[in-house]
Amino acid sequence: MMITLRVAAVTAASLLAGRFHNHLVKSMPGAGQTLAGSPAEVRLWFNERPEVPFTSVTILRADSSKVATIRAVATDDTLAVSAPLPAPLPAATYVVQWRTASSDGHAIRGRFEFTIAP
Repeated sequence: MMITLRVAAVTAASLLAGRFHNHLVKSMPGAGQTLAGSPAEVRLWFNERPEVPFTSVTILRADSSKVATIRAVATDDTLAVSAPLPAPLPAATYVVQWRTASSDGHAIRGRFEFTIAP
């Protein structure tokens, strides 16, 4: 019984800790979205203020070849960052890989795809 309670307590603590770290809540373009043309930027919104100096976005083609790595910049929304694209993207499917940190120094990363229709 005592071991079961300890396992339950550790599991609950792990789940709660995960809820308090920074995570992506929205992006533009959105995950899985199909666009009519190239976006001018990739914008990411988080549940906590991201550390802008430690935030970057890498755009990859579907075959994983790199298009660009972009240092994110601050926006007027303290929970969002922008990664202006250096040039328009042609019609294709792209993978956005992002990385940031929150005020506690915890590094987080993620990825999603979007498509530009021909």
